[in-house]
Amino acid sequence: MTIATDIVATLGAVFAGRLFPSVAPAGTVAPYAVFQMISGVPSTYTTGQGNLTNARMQVDIFARDKMIVDALATQAKSAMNVAALFKSVCVNSMDIYEEPAQFFRVMLDFSIWRSE
Repeated sequence: MTIATDIVATLGAVFAGRLFPSVAPAGTVAPYAVFQMISGVPSTYTTGQGNLTNARMQVDIFARDKMIVDALATQAKSAMNVAALFKSVCVNSMDIYEEPAQFFRVMLDFSIWRSE
């Protein structure tokens, strides 16, 4: 399994299947979320690479209503905290309003450790 597969398995139910890698398809109805890897670094030792990878994953949640986007962000953080496929911590959260599209957005940044 890949980290993307693990993210979908962990967050898919939170977003009722409206969770997409990088970009949502045109015409996707809000609320929805997209995710992307910001960086991924394997653990490295003097004897070589280990089997752990630390990935920084960004999850962007979009909705027309601020209360909905906030509730989904809380649910996403909870799901990531109890994920069975990896260990994660939310290292940053940011509220944004996308004026042209009139979307409320919450950007979550997770540090994830998983075995390869």
